[in-house]
Amino acid sequence: MEFSKENMRFYIFMRCKLGESAKLIHETLQTVCGDCVCSYQTVCCWVKEFNEGKESISDCPRPERPKSCVNEQTIASIKKDIDEDPHISVQELSDTNGLSYGTVHTIITEHLRMKKVFVRWIPHLLTVDQKRERVCCATELLNTFEPHGPKRLSDIVTGDETWFPFFLIPPKRLNRMWVDEQGDRPVVLRPGFQSRKRMFMVFFNYSGSLVVDILPQDTTMTATYYVQNVISQVKSAINEQRPSRTLLLHDNAGPHKARATSQSLQELGIQVLPHPAYSPDLAPCDFWLFPIPKDRLAGRKFNRIQDLAKAVNSELRTSPEEDYQGVFRKWQIRLKRCIESHGEYFEGL
Repeated sequence: MEFSKENMRFYIFMRCKLGESAKLIHETLQTVCGDCVCSYQTVCCWVKEFNEGKESISDCPRPERPKSCVNEQTIASIKKDIDEDPHISVQELSDTNGLSYGTVHTIITEHLRMKKVFVRWIPHLLTVDQKRERVCCATELLNTFEPHGPKRLSDIVTGDETWFPFFLIPPKRLNRMWVDEQGDRPVVLRPGFQSRKRMFMVFFNYSGSLVVDILPQDTTMTATYYVQNVISQVKSAINEQRPSRTLLLHDNAGPHKARATSQSLQELGIQVLPHPAYSPDLAPCDFWLFPIPKDRLAGRKFNRIQDLAKAVNSELRTSPEEDYQGVFRKWQIRLKRCIESHGEYFEGL
């Protein structure tokens, strides 16, 4: 037979009034109730309270649980503040609404189902026509280089221009250092627009780096320079490897799209692949090649252009051929993602 708490307390009350000890009462309860009996310490507590004059066998009344601050009104107030200022912090919401930090956090995450994220940087605010152009261009390129398509990825040569400073600041994650508790925070000088830097033209294909050209100091990149000093080197390098019809992938910079450049490329037998405007996410140099030497050279200082050029060439040569082949396959994946996102910039690659 099972005994409720009230039954046991009544038994303890009666035996206590008869002058029995807590130990004897507990032993008797244990004989009758078995494993369901309350602990010896509990029996002692009740015996003590009954001996001090307690008459009730019920629990003492406890204060009610405080009413929750999470209700429709507070949720609506938090939502209104967030709509007005999406950058507002949890602490500011707490101070404004007179709620605890934990309550505000609960409202945001559990009731509003919101989370705070970093804004995503994009190269350009694309128009509807530009998005459409990106989709059309990506579709055309995928059809051209599909497994049984008319062209091969190994025929592509791609390249672009970029600035290499003589001193490149390491990324913020690499600038952290240990200091004494009372030590000052170290500083690093950010290079300005007048810092020493030179423009490099880098071109590569399925096999690796082909051409690394450095724009002479006090020289402007023009269509004439691009054709005579860069494209000519690219053509010579391709002819040495495997004479074939070259497919050139470059962006829409002025020297690349000039009439003189187009005529010269046609005369050299180089076919230009389409590339949509404002699409560095679809340019292998931008999303893969240029970050490699810049990350590896961060923190190193060069005094001569010869030393900088040697270091850049060395870093480009350290990437194995498999990486160069892989980037063209990644390029195809990015083309598919561009189509799936309807021409919008995408994340995740």
